[in-house]
Amino acid sequence: MKRLSPGLFSSVILLICLAILALRQTVSNDVNQVEILREKLAQAEKSAAEADFRERLALESTRETRETVAQVIPGALKNLPADSSTYSLRSVASVVNSTDAGLQIERASSLLERAKDEFRNKNFEVSNARLTKLLKLYPDTLHAPEARFLLAEGFFQAGEYEACIEIVEDMIRLYPESELTGFALLRLGRIYEGRDRIEDAAEVYRSIVTHFPKGELKRQAEVSLKAVDL
Repeated sequence: MKRLSPGLFSSVILLICLAILALRQTVSNDVNQVEILREKLAQAEKSAAEADFRERLALESTRETRETVAQVIPGALKNLPADSSTYSLRSVASVVNSTDAGLQIERASSLLERAKDEFRNKNFEVSNARLTKLLKLYPDTLHAPEARFLLAEGFFQAGEYEACIEIVEDMIRLYPESELTGFALLRLGRIYEGRDRIEDAAEVYRSIVTHFPKGELKRQAEVSLKAVDL
């Protein structure tokens, strides 16, 4: 076997060392890449777990809130004075406890629109019947204030004044701050005028001016008050 010269031997050893170093560097780089991928995967898994936890927490919070509201509202309604306006509370309770709230809203909306069509055509008997049905089926619907106002107006136009007064009184009790209640009160004042209860009519108009101190409602009440407060 032929011996390598010292210079050539040194060169071979150097090449082998460089190859080993290169291999180590490649392995090290591969290891580093694997570690980086592992870290990224761990971070992604952690983020997904956190997102899933937040979603579950939100769902649980929503469920607990619904259950709490459903439990609290009935007691709150019972503890309120008889003359208190409970419309908002009852509306929330209705939505929380209803499994088909969307369907109920859709049906109530449909009934209201059909009643309004008859009302515009001055078919007050038909519109009154549909509005009465709406309020019987869905007493706590968000459409209730408008439905009661149209019903009061329909009874007034049909000359059914006692029925009109009853609806107006319901509106005062259920949603006293609604502007629709103010316009319904104008009809109550007209009924009192027609029955020669002038002082009662004047008191109604004064009440409207006090509680609804701006806009067309106030203007109409002031005109009516001026006409009767001689």
